[in-house]
Amino acid sequence: MTATPICITCKLERTLVSIRPTRNRHEVRQYECPKCRSVFRLVVQCTPTDFDDGNFNAPALKAGAR
Repeated sequence: MTATPICITCKLERTLVSIRPTRNRHEVRQYECPKCRSVFRLVVQCTPTDFDDGNFNAPALKAGAR
């Protein structure tokens, strides 16, 4: 999902406020309306990336590596 969810009350784009990993390579994304502060949670399946089981495998991007 690339589009930002729209608040059904205010008709404004919601802001992504948190991403929380869950089991089985899913994550919960929490969006909030900037006007009324209503919350919308969306569960999405993560795609395989360099972040495998919580390990970051890109050595050039690790902290302290240059």
